[in-house]
Amino acid sequence: RSRRHIAHLRRESPFDGGIAATTPTIQRTALLAQQQARVDELRHAKYEGILEGNPAITVLHGSARFKDNRNLIVQLNDGGERVVAFDRCLIATGASPAVPPIPGLKDTPYWTSTEALVSETIPKRLAVIGSSVVALELAQAFARLGAKVTILARSTLFFREDPAIGEAVTAAFRMEGIEVREHTQASQVAYINGEGDGEFVLTTAHGELRADKLLVATGRAPNTRKLALDATGVTLTPQGAIVIDPGMRTSVEHIYAAG
Repeated sequence: RSRRHIAHLRRESPFDGGIAATTPTIQRTALLAQQQARVDELRHAKYEGILEGNPAITVLHGSARFKDNRNLIVQLNDGGERVVAFDRCLIATGASPAVPPIPGLKDTPYWTSTEALVSETIPKRLAVIGSSVVALELAQAFARLGAKVTILARSTLFFREDPAIGEAVTAAFRMEGIEVREHTQASQVAYINGEGDGEFVLTTAHGELRADKLLVATGRAPNTRKLALDATGVTLTPQGAIVIDPGMRTSVEHIYAAG
């Protein structure tokens, strides 16, 4: 974030005789290397180091599913299975980017936040489907790094959370040159391969939008589908989220869920 903020300040500087108000050169590969180094450092300090130094914790590398509400079956990465019995269980499998069922989208090389964060290049034109916090953070980041960004918002920004803040963010984005198309949805997405790089074509009720890259950031879906939770009696929402009480307990008293 600091890098894109510095780039933004340098570009918008009003001091003609001091800091030149020119677009800085972005070394994206170097930024990614620094970003990954910091992630690795924090991962080791906050997770791996703690696990390695605690003899009471056993780490199994593999994929787990419930056999029943007292046992897990772990498919080990190095082969074989292992059954793990438990008195209590904490489910913390996180979430993955949710992708809307827009015709044509799945056949294109669109980005989710995962691909956007590790892209080695900055596209000249970036279209963003979605108005989630992640969508807006990445939209502003790429805009400040030099991309021409267009956001397609189904309604207005933060219309559920705080419409007043949404209006302020929209105004700020437009001041920065980010195009915010409110009440606009893509009804069709296509990808046209040309000489060199291809081009995304998004069809909307207000016309066509073309972009070099497309970021889809419409929210996240819980990673519960492969856990076989139906074998436990744990209650899920229609969207697959685990229902919990204020103490993070599920409908099965010895099974908890947290993120």
